[in-house]
Amino acid sequence: MVRQWANRLIMLLVLAAVILIVIYAFEGKLFGLQDRKAEGSPTVVEAIEKINGQGFVSYMIHEHPVADGEVAFFLRKLQSGGTAIVVDYVRKSTNGWKYVWGGMFTAGNYRPGLSDAEARKESFHAVYFPGTEGTDVGITPFPLYCGIALHPDISRIVVKDPTGYEKQAQIVPVEQNFKLFYVFMDASQGTKFEITGYDRSGNIIHQVTQDESLPSNGSVTTIN
Repeated sequence: MVRQWANRLIMLLVLAAVILIVIYAFEGKLFGLQDRKAEGSPTVVEAIEKINGQGFVSYMIHEHPVADGEVAFFLRKLQSGGTAIVVDYVRKSTNGWKYVWGGMFTAGNYRPGLSDAEARKESFHAVYFPGTEGTDVGITPFPLYCGIALHPDISRIVVKDPTGYEKQAQIVPVEQNFKLFYVFMDASQGTKFEITGYDRSGNIIHQVTQDESLPSNGSVTTIN
């Protein structure tokens, strides 16, 4: 009788062990064999560089928190010697940070390190990052306007749609004559916008009208 109970106990223990192994294997936790792309990273930078390669982030400018993660704005040094501005959306989950979608742009003489005289010859450069709802990427914080302003007197940038509805961009100083600006848009606002840079007295420094249904100078990419 004792031996029968012992055998039953051993069988129950073996069965429990098998169930645990199946559960862990199903969740991808056994022996570290989980899908590497599904793993989270401990930091935003590591999540971005996990997809794009180590050293991809040269200088983090700003991290804007959103409901389920953040949008990171940073500089990337290019092999050509130039500098690109990168905008990446990174989602936060219980497993850590995971890169979702983003892009980058460059713009001629728009670079850090300009003197006052050089900066006054420039104004601002804005790039539109379209929304992703209805695509394979899914819902993200985009659309968004992002750009850089060099003219030292620009203190306010406003984006206006054809209905006259305006949104004011957030300006993040990087150095004396190099400022990042960005503003989250609504998909319902369409693709035609007027972008205006003002000085502290409300005078217009520069104004452009952009139709984002036309080819852009920006490079917006998606990585699944």
